[in-house]
Amino acid sequence: MENNNYKSPANWASRIISAVIIVAILVGLFFLRSLSAYVFDLLIGIVAIFSAFEVENLLHKMDRPTWATIVGAFPIIVFVSIILSINLNLNFYYYITIVMGVLIFVFLLMLVLPLMFSKWGNRCRVKDNFASSLKFYSFSKAINTVFVCVWPTLLMSFAFLINHFSELVVSSGVYSNSFHVDFGLLGLVLLISTTVCADVFAMLAGRFIGGRKISLEKLGPGKSWTGLIAGIIGATIASVIVFFIFESIAWYDDMFVTVGVTWLDFLIGGIFFGIFSMAGDIFSSLFKRRAVVKDFSNIIPGHGGVMDRCNGMLMNAVMVFVFLILILFR
Repeated sequence: MENNNYKSPANWASRIISAVIIVAILVGLFFLRSLSAYVFDLLIGIVAIFSAFEVENLLHKMDRPTWATIVGAFPIIVFVSIILSINLNLNFYYYITIVMGVLIFVFLLMLVLPLMFSKWGNRCRVKDNFASSLKFYSFSKAINTVFVCVWPTLLMSFAFLINHFSELVVSSGVYSNSFHVDFGLLGLVLLISTTVCADVFAMLAGRFIGGRKISLEKLGPGKSWTGLIAGIIGATIASVIVFFIFESIAWYDDMFVTVGVTWLDFLIGGIFFGIFSMAGDIFSSLFKRRAVVKDFSNIIPGHGGVMDRCNGMLMNAVMVFVFLILILFR
């Protein structure tokens, strides 16, 4: 949806240059991905780590401390869990069970340790300028850490799952992939294109059409219902275009015909991709307004932080993963 932070020509110039560089990197990684899917994992991992520390940094500005070591290690944990699930012929549910088990363990460990070692816990509490009791400090820091592990890291992990979708369905034995198509490529193109188009359409509609603002407290002045609807339309258009592009490739066309996938499936899916992308953007805006900042960081000239560019992708990754399952196993 519309963002009024980038109105000057200098900011627009840097915004465009950054966008061109990002697109070039993505195109290059897609070519390299044909050699190994793990190439794209590097990008997803970097995005997950940067996003996690951007969220953590804002939490600290809101006087909500986290355990930075856990925040940094969790993206590695989820990636290793996915690779283990693939190599041990486990399905998606085992991955979720492993990750949720890790989250529960982390929460309990971080809750208990400061209380067991109270001198160390109090030193941490003083260092974090936390005025309340050690018990409340332990609980608050543990819950904040789990929050960052879930948003954005756990949600971003679905991009890992999408990237390795073909391996997951084959290794788990629930799908043979006799069509020999790269579902990961389809899913990644769908994820990136629908999220980007949702963001671009929403921004353009909000800027040039305007309309009634979304009346959510502290959401920000630039969010309009016109932008929201335009974002959903943009994602839907992108989804249908992706269908026709992949339909023109013989292997994917054979799969679409055999499984019974049509452009209507992608149209309906596109609506949900847009909704989830916009929901991610709205949640991100609420979080930033609560932290009283315009952007998560300034690491990307003209765009802000990594999270400013992938906030819609987090929730959309879950939807794209579910969509791939639905069209294959219905």
